[in-house]
Amino acid sequence: MSDNPTRKTFRSGEELLREGAPNNNAFLITKGKVEIRTGTYTSNPNVVARLGKGEVIGEMSLFDDQTPMASAIAVEETETIVLSKGEFKRRLQGMDPVMRSVLGVLIKRLRESVVKSMRVGRNDDEQWARWKKKD
Repeated sequence: MSDNPTRKTFRSGEELLREGAPNNNAFLITKGKVEIRTGTYTSNPNVVARLGKGEVIGEMSLFDDQTPMASAIAVEETETIVLSKGEFKRRLQGMDPVMRSVLGVLIKRLRESVVKSMRVGRNDDEQWARWKKKD
């Protein structure tokens, strides 16, 4: 982080990231808890993770310029260190180019596997609903 890192505190229920919305920051959680949720603003929200101290969120979208795949919501007062997109890109440029490429491939594969697993879950729900209707 820079010599004077920006710190931000989120209240319980406050959103750090919104699924599908542009993101310009990564957050290092220094205190508190955050839920990672998909479909937050739908009729079928899903908590996929609960993160705490030492975890980082928002980094994938800074790396590949895609929107976040999930929302991040503070579930208690949460303190973070903020890493801006500019600072992230500056640090990324300092990486070995081969390792930067490897990291890019890993992030691409992770996004693809998450999307695939989300489709499978949705299909299972749809299949279950069709099966239940037969009764």
